[in-house]
Amino acid sequence: MANKAATFSKGDWIVHVYFGVGQIKGIETKQIDNSKTKYFRVETKNSVYFVPVNNFDTERVRPVASQYMIRKIKKLLKDKPEELPLDHNIRKRHISTLLSDCSVETVAKLIRDLSNRKSISRLNDHEEKTLENLIDQLVLEWSIVIKSDIEKAYQQFEEALSEGPSPNV
Repeated sequence: MANKAATFSKGDWIVHVYFGVGQIKGIETKQIDNSKTKYFRVETKNSVYFVPVNNFDTERVRPVASQYMIRKIKKLLKDKPEELPLDHNIRKRHISTLLSDCSVETVAKLIRDLSNRKSISRLNDHEEKTLENLIDQLVLEWSIVIKSDIEKAYQQFEEALSEGPSPNV
C-alpha cells in the first residue's frame, strides 16, 4: 500500500512483526533481476532490513504506538489474563497465530497472558524466549513513545503488569 509508505520518512520508528522495533535510516535503490526498486533501510538494535517503499507491507509493519496507545497498553496489562491452552502444541500454535498480528495490543495481551502462566506454571523454552522478546520489543517501543530511557520505560511497564489481578490458578 503506497499511501501508508508515503507517510514514513527517514528518522521514523516502525515495528516489524518479525524484526521488531527499528528506525528508518534512509532510502536505498537496489537492483534485483532487471528492475530497480527503492527500499527503506531500517536499522534495529541487532540488524538491518529493507522494506520496499512502493509495496509497503502493511500486514507486517506498523508505526510505533502513540501516547494514547501506551495508556491503553497499561490498562490491558492490568486486565484479567486470558488462560492459554493447556496442551503445549495447541498453545504454541495459538501463540504463533497471535504473533502474526503486528498490533501492540496483541503483544501486550500475550505478555500479560504468558506472564500469568509463568507465575502459576513453568513456561517451556520457546514460551520463555517469546515472552522475553516481546517484553524487550514493547519496552523499547514504550521508551521511544515516552521519549525516555529503557530503564524508565521498563519500570512503568513492570508497574502496570504488577498492578493486574492475582494470577489465575
